[in-house]
Amino acid sequence: MKITLIAVSLAALFTLGACGNKAGQQEQIAAVNNAPIHLKDFRKEVALASRRDPNLKITDESLETILDGMIERKLLVQEAVKRGLSQDEKFLDSLKAYWEQTLIRELIETKNKEWSDRLFVTDDEVKRHYERMTQKITVKTAEFESEQRAQEAKDKFTKGEHVEEEKITGPLLIENIQLQNPLYNAFYQSVGETRVFKGDEDYIVIQVIRKEDAPAPPIEQVYTQIKENLLEQKKQKALDEWLHEMKKSSSIKIEKDKLKKAEHE
Repeated sequence: MKITLIAVSLAALFTLGACGNKAGQQEQIAAVNNAPIHLKDFRKEVALASRRDPNLKITDESLETILDGMIERKLLVQEAVKRGLSQDEKFLDSLKAYWEQTLIRELIETKNKEWSDRLFVTDDEVKRHYERMTQKITVKTAEFESEQRAQEAKDKFTKGEHVEEEKITGPLLIENIQLQNPLYNAFYQSVGETRVFKGDEDYIVIQVIRKEDAPAPPIEQVYTQIKENLLEQKKQKALDEWLHEMKKSSSIKIEKDKLKKAEHE
């Protein structure tokens, strides 16, 4: 095993590198079997450790512990490569999946920053949501691919006639329904009211059958939580709508015959 370490105080080196000098960031602070560990990568590892443990103190001892972990990972990776595991199909599939997940996570974080600049929750929205927290509802619903059939079912619901596709759902609490779910709108309907809402791929008819009182803590205790939750739901709704528009504007071809064949294999 051949491990070399630059003979300089790690704490001092870490502090010097913080100035952002490119040359300093590329400086090699250790080598494991001639594989370098650069200062910039070491600083990222320290930042990650600090996020995991906010009480972490930056000392020579703690930095040496972090560096030792990096050295051990280098050794493990080198041994895995030596054994040919880096070319294993299972490993390559895992690597591809991790790469895709990382890209997707970065993209979503970027979009969230964009949405944060234009999405917000008003005081009125919080109060209206809280009012709906004090009730639980039971609904009758039916889903259809066409708006025409949904409107026909709405007329039957209104007249009290039976619809073959109908089903009863509830009691529902608003805390368990996301903004992008059409059922969220039902909390703003009166008892007996019937409406049609557009879903992602279909239309849903919703009639409120019953509303009951539900216990809820004082609004002062849950105000901040409601506001944060609604903001996150708005971001999720924006993401769903953005993805839906991307699908509509993209060329997507599904070989349904081959898909059915795969289902039976």
